Amino acid sequence: MEAPVWKFDDLRRVGVATVVALVAMLAAVGGAEALRPHRVMADELPALNLQEVVPRQFGDWVEAVDAAPVVSDPTLDATLAQFYSQTLSRTYVNSKGQRVMLSLAYGRNQNSWNSAAHRPEFCYDAQGFSVSARGVTALPLSGHSIPAMRMVGIKQQRQEPVTYWVTLSDSVAVPGLSRKLQQLRYGMQGMIVDGMLVRMSSLGADEAAEFALQDAFARDLERAMSPDMRSRFFGH
Repeated sequence: MEAPVWKFDDLRRVGVATVVALVAMLAAVGGAEALRPHRVMADELPALNLQEVVPRQFGDWVEAVDAAPVVSDPTLDATLAQFYSQTLSRTYVNSKGQRVMLSLAYGRNQNSWNSAAHRPEFCYDAQGFSVSARGVTALPLSGHSIPAMRMVGIKQQRQEPVTYWVTLSDSVAVPGLSRKLQQLRYGMQGMIVDGMLVRMSSLGADEAAEFALQDAFARDLERAMSPDMRSRFFGH
């Protein structure tokens, strides 16, 4: 079989098609690069040190320095350290002797599932708790409300109602579609946003009473936070 004879017009058409394909590829690469998040929002905000910005005493609450952490396990702590820049666990007690345990996990990059705050259900399950979901609630704060997840962890005689939410920059979300959409929105704007997991829990079989106590604790803590930090914990 004879080799095909290429005419000049054929070569020109091939050349044009190649150039068009190359331009399209370069445009796609350039577009992808332009859409890749690169603006680290944490670098543009006041430095956040959980130990310093979260007050040890506020309202009717004071830190119980002799209290044990809510959930503490060396293996779990090591795993959390891989995902978060900072963590904080404190127990607060009021004048009535009521206690609320506060756990925070802050990360500079909350843009993807791999780097974002993980759900407390997994932590409690890893500690041998039986976890029951109680759904999403609108937690009333000063002048606004935020979506928060409710759950109850049970282990032997310990019953622990839990309220938690996650923040992305200065907005609040709950795990699932809401957070994924916010992650996508920030990513499309080229932003790498920081954020945290805020978790409150207390011990007691009366779930309604414990959740009401946690709501009151959250409102007192929000009022005590400095204005420049408040929205990073509670949104706006």
